[in-house]
Order: sequence, then C-alpha cells, then structure tokens
Amino acid sequence: MTYRAFYGLTHNPFSKDIRVEDIYHSLDYKQFTARMEYFKATRGFALVCGEPGCGKTTSIRAVTAKLNPQLFKVAYLPLSSVTVTDFYRHLAVALGIEPRFRKVDIFHQIQECIANAHHQKNIVTFVIIDEAQFICNAILNDLRLLLNFQMDSKHYAMILLAGQPLFLHQLSLQINEPLRQRIAISYAFKGLSKDEIEPYITSLLRTSGTTEPLFTPDGICAIADFSSGLPRKVNNLAEKSLLVGYQKHTKSLDAEIVQIAQEELDVALGQKGAKYEQPY
Repeated sequence: MTYRAFYGLTHNPFSKDIRVEDIYHSLDYKQFTARMEYFKATRGFALVCGEPGCGKTTSIRAVTAKLNPQLFKVAYLPLSSVTVTDFYRHLAVALGIEPRFRKVDIFHQIQECIANAHHQKNIVTFVIIDEAQFICNAILNDLRLLLNFQMDSKHYAMILLAGQPLFLHQLSLQINEPLRQRIAISYAFKGLSKDEIEPYITSLLRTSGTTEPLFTPDGICAIADFSSGLPRKVNNLAEKSLLVGYQKHTKSLDAEIVQIAQEELDVALGQKGAKYEQPY
C-alpha cells in the first residue's frame, strides 16, 4: 500500500504540476489576476515580484492558460542570464521566427513579427520573462526599444517581468529609469496568510478525492509557521507530513508529525532544524 492509497488520494495533491482549474484562489492570486485583466487592455510593461516559491509562476501559468489563442500569442522565457544577442535569439525562437545572425536584424524581425500579428491577425504578443533578477541592464534597455512602435505611441505587445525582490533594486537604478516609467502594472506577491493555510491545504486535498480533515488545527499552525506562507514550502511540508503519517499509520497529522517532516526536509537541505512551539 502507498501513502496515497492509505489516505484515499487519487494523486499527490501537493505536486507542482497542479491543474489550472485546481489552483487555490488566494488573495495573491485574485489580486494578480485582476491586474492582468487590466494589463490586457493597457498592454506595454508589467512587473510582478516575490520571494521564491510564493506562487508567481503558478499564477502566471493560470492567467496564460485562460487566454484566447486567437487573440494572444504567449512567449515564455525562463532564461534571462544571457547576452543581449542570445536573448534576442531565444525570443525570436519563442515567437516562431528563424533568427538571423546580426542582433540588429533579429531586433527588426521581432518588431516586424509583433506588428504583423497585431495588424494582420489582431493578435497581441505576450512576452513573459521569468527570473528577471538575472537580466542585464542592456537587455532591459533594449526591451523598451522593442515595444517602441510609431514613435512610442502604440502598444502592440505585452511584456511581463517576473522576478525576486532583488530585481526591484536593479530597476531603481538611474540607467533603468526610462523602462521603469513605462511599467503600468505591478504586484508584489506576499504569500498565503495564516488564515489561508487551512483552506489552501483542504482545497488541494479535495482535488485528490478526499474531504477528510487530515491535518489537525495545531498541524495547520505548524505548517503556517514553518512555511512563512510560501505555497511551495507549504506543499513540500504537507507532502512530507503525509509520508511521515503513513509511516506511523496515522491519519491525524498533528504538529508533532509536521515537526518530524520539517526536520527531515532540513536534513535533506543540510539545514539545522527549527523547533515548533505551540501557541498558548
């Protein structure tokens, strides 16, 4: 018997490849999607930032999955620590273009592709640059030029920059002032609040076929404290707690189980384990 069979789960509810329709609608998710609705109308540049594991990429995936492919062409670029020319090549390929050799030629290819998609097919090009904290200032400057159509009077495309808080410092540099002024939409992910941890876990468990409250209230509190509200940490800790509970043949996952799970995760990461203190 596997842990999934033991708990009556059809699949791992805390896997990162969660279906878009099963994503928990946290406050972060609602705030971000609302801004993206406005972004679709305004276009240009948008910025989203947050700590690793806070749910940025999952929310972006959910937003793009709901876009009409007859109205939007999405190009996702997770690799930003490259030269300007290499960046152009990656973007060209993502847009379905066979890139030429010289940077200036690729630049014009991309601009022509974006303009033609808009004029001939009424399609908006949506470029998503993930891990933007690794991008160099030269690329940031060229991004501004890429979206310069008809003397900077038209917006034929959308560029979403997604990165960690460190990226905000880079944008604050004087050299990036022209780009920063063009960012119309921004949102900073905060992670799950303590009040959202229980419904978040319950929601994911429900997608895998169980409505049983596997985690006790103190178990939920322990997960909230150890994870700091970061969905990725919540998922890792909840999944590890299921495994620990299965090994102990218990379906009541309390703070003690979560503590053991956290210690095992700390060992795997080579970190010193933290002790959970129950509130009084």
